[in-house]
Amino acid sequence: MCMIVDADRIGSFLEDREDSDAAPIHRWLSRGRGKLVYSTGGKFATEVLRRQRQRLLEYDRAGRARRIPAHSFVADERRLRRQGGLRSNDAHVIALARASGARLLYTGDRRLMQDFRDPRFVQKPRGRIYSGQKNAGLLETTICR
Repeated sequence: MCMIVDADRIGSFLEDREDSDAAPIHRWLSRGRGKLVYSTGGKFATEVLRRQRQRLLEYDRAGRARRIPAHSFVADERRLRRQGGLRSNDAHVIALARASGARLLYTGDRRLMQDFRDPRFVQKPRGRIYSGQKNAGLLETTICR
C-alpha cells in the first residue's frame, strides 16, 4: 500500500510535532501497512526542502518509504505537460503515481485532486485523495504495485 504526500502537506507531515490530519498516516506507516512513495529528482527536488528529504530518507531506511528514481517518470512528466489537459501544475505528481502504482495522494490542492481522480491521468485503479483524518479509512484499502 503506497501513498504520495504532495509538497503542500509534506512540511507539516514531516514535522516533529504531529499534525492531527497526518496522525492516521503515521500510525499506518508505523504498523507496516503502507509506504510513502517519493522521489529526490525532477520537480520534487525543488519542492522538497533539504530537511524534508533527510526525513524521507529516514523513512526509507526504516522500510516505510520507497524512492522512485526520477529517470523512471521524467519522460512521462514532460509528456503530460506537453499534451495539456491538467488543471494543476503538478504533472510530476501524476507521473510519479503512474510510475510507482501509488493511487492514494495526501494533498489539499483542489486542482491536483481533480487531476488525480481523472481517469485520463490516473487509472487502473483510479486515484483517491486523503485530505485529512476523516479519510483514514482509505489507508486500509490502498494498494501499491
